[in-house]
Amino acid sequence: MAALLGMLILPGLMAAEEIKLSGEMWNRWTLEAGKAPGDSSDATLRNNFSLERGYIGLEAKFSETIKGRFTVDLFSSDLVKDGAGLKLKYAYVDFSNLIPLPDLTVTAGLQKVYFGTIYDWSYNLIGKAPSDEYKLANSADYGLTLNGFLPAGWGEYAFGVYNGEGYKNYGANLKDNIDPAFLANLRLMPLPGLTLGGSLMTNGSERRIKLADATANSSYNTQLLLDALLRAAFGPVDVWAEYMSKEVSFADAFSAKNYTATALSVVPCLKLNRLLGADIDLTGRYDRWDETGNPSNKNLLTAITGGVNYNFMHDDSANPAMQLQLNYTSKTYDEEKSAAAYANGLKDTGTLMLQFKWRFSNTIKA
Repeated sequence: MAALLGMLILPGLMAAEEIKLSGEMWNRWTLEAGKAPGDSSDATLRNNFSLERGYIGLEAKFSETIKGRFTVDLFSSDLVKDGAGLKLKYAYVDFSNLIPLPDLTVTAGLQKVYFGTIYDWSYNLIGKAPSDEYKLANSADYGLTLNGFLPAGWGEYAFGVYNGEGYKNYGANLKDNIDPAFLANLRLMPLPGLTLGGSLMTNGSERRIKLADATANSSYNTQLLLDALLRAAFGPVDVWAEYMSKEVSFADAFSAKNYTATALSVVPCLKLNRLLGADIDLTGRYDRWDETGNPSNKNLLTAITGGVNYNFMHDDSANPAMQLQLNYTSKTYDEEKSAAAYANGLKDTGTLMLQFKWRFSNTIKA
């Protein structure tokens, strides 16, 4: 596999003026406790070490206006014989001169999804971005986007069209949906340290017509995804607040009921480096995911996370090159407003995670 990837990307890299090689490894210990499905008793559900993610990437600069990025995702897995998996995470080219508008970039290929906080998410907490965590949008997808900055530093915008099924599905694997997803994203920065934003995305799930027998598919639905966010970053305090909504609509000819799911996420961070003389962050997160309107997966979740990050080595740009993270997350479901499958706390969990992350990068001039 490595040899094949090298054969595919090497010809393009030979033409690059500059190549940046980078990597990032997430070594994690996870201890999860909750109810055992069989008898509802308290039990340890998970206790293991893993390589949760291992990113290896190449960034090629072909000219002042054309740049490319290629990233693979390595991870521990018990789904394959050798206990490890490989996924393609990014493979795109940025063109900053394709359309003659100031500060406009056209991005083509497998890239980030510019919905909510997904493309800002720096994993200061171990978990995923909220809209990725609750499956409103994927973290990356195949598509074409226009990304630009507003005049006078007022903010940024993005418009895009994607497959709508994420970076794990492509070609013949897009069996569940052939309707593309359309995205619009806007960020406004009215004053330094304050950001207001919103995203709108239309998507679908499954096909209108089944491939097997060409009959109408009762599971086909359309989705309207909305996101509103606020960020306040002043001095050592940085707080993100995000509200998300997913409206799901089914065809009138079938019995499936339309529903709306919502989420609220607040993520504060306090940087203690000025107070302690060491690069330490205190982090937290509060999530409330309300999917009580969905008859097939009715649930109301409250998730609370507390954590600390110790950044003990930095690169030339003062970014953490080695980071130790400790998180504890408590997830509880409201029994009265959730389906029977959640009733006796079977899905309530407490999870402790200790993660050591290390990064590297090196730029090679042609």
